[in-house]
Amino acid sequence: MSRITIKDIAKLLQINPSTVSRALKDHPDVSPETKKSVRQVADELGYQPNFQAIHFRNRRSGLIGLIIPEMNMFFLPSVIQAIEETIRKKGYNLIVFQSNDSLEREVEIVRICQGFSVDGLLISVSKETQDTEHFRELEEDGTPIVFFDRVVQQSGFPQIVIDDKQVSVIAVEHLIKKGYQRICGLFDKPNLSISQQRYRGYKQAMENHGRKVALEYCIFADDMDMGRVLFGTLLHHQEPPDALFVMSDELLAGAMQAINEKGFLIPSQIAIVSISDGKLPYFFNPGITHIRHSGAIVGNMAIDLLFQLLTNPDYVQEINLDLDTPLVKLGSA
Repeated sequence: MSRITIKDIAKLLQINPSTVSRALKDHPDVSPETKKSVRQVADELGYQPNFQAIHFRNRRSGLIGLIIPEMNMFFLPSVIQAIEETIRKKGYNLIVFQSNDSLEREVEIVRICQGFSVDGLLISVSKETQDTEHFRELEEDGTPIVFFDRVVQQSGFPQIVIDDKQVSVIAVEHLIKKGYQRICGLFDKPNLSISQQRYRGYKQAMENHGRKVALEYCIFADDMDMGRVLFGTLLHHQEPPDALFVMSDELLAGAMQAINEKGFLIPSQIAIVSISDGKLPYFFNPGITHIRHSGAIVGNMAIDLLFQLLTNPDYVQEINLDLDTPLVKLGSA
């Protein structure tokens, strides 16, 4: 008979595996009733922790794994640099993997990380990732995992995110208060939770001010080139947008190409507010007004949290850490 796992207990009780894990560790976030149910089922099934795996984990490999969806020139380089600097100072080594936005590849990388016995894992998920089941074996073995930027909502894992909906509300309201009427929203892949939250913020800001959300002004693009093409098509519309909210540096670069190709003037013909790491907006003239979402701060917070979990596994099991995201007013809006 195969070994009973935390997943088996979770399936029987119809709860999250992370809740089972916390209950077995007597974590204060879990209710006494849930703890009692978990322990009862664990006893009935004859559950035993995988002491061999735990012992192996405690030997420490000195490796920290980092999984990113893709490598680009925006945001992620700042994240990686911040993580690597902290890891090096603490005497660890960083292994960086790219999932290429593929769930299948992400699952494969997690297995590789298990094979390397990484001491901890940082992850920004692929566009295809809808749940976190493929991370549960690492969690059972005692490997701390921290999600950042692209996350799975209500996963039970600690995560470093901004309030994507609220920062989008702030950005779009800035354009509305400036008097712009036809405000376009340019968003990343539609199945990403980060895109969904930022779209909801755009929609809420418009509705808060009695504005109708026109679907033709809401663009979802897989990458910079698609963003350039789709937004460029909209600029040829009989009534083109007079303002643009764009959710990332990558899409901002594509939108700016389209604006330059069309010959639109900023901000007299089109105003722009972006969410940005804070570097790209200064490459344009005028500079782009933006909500600053610092990759360096994200990286520092993610690796600091991971090392706290390495030191004390019960430090936290689920957290959404808020980041300071100021509105930086430049010349584009």
